[in-house]
Amino acid sequence: MNTPSCTDVTLPILSDNATVWFSAYGFGWGYQAFALPVETVCGQLGARNESDHQLKLAFELNRPRILRAVQSRATVPGARITLSPADL
Repeated sequence: MNTPSCTDVTLPILSDNATVWFSAYGFGWGYQAFALPVETVCGQLGARNESDHQLKLAFELNRPRILRAVQSRATVPGARITLSPADL
């Protein structure tokens, strides 16, 4: 029997503490919460500044990189996992 390898990522939410929050769902581990510090989005994903538009644009343009990082860091659901520049 083949198991699906699909991972779904929600739209990003910009928190008040300079962090981009999102969730991901993967078969076998369920839902997991993730955080990307704004510094990581600007430094690693190419956002020009910390505006909502730039952060969301960088998130969407780098969705494949984010998916790879999520798949490598996902564990049993629980605490929010903060992705670092090394993860991307």
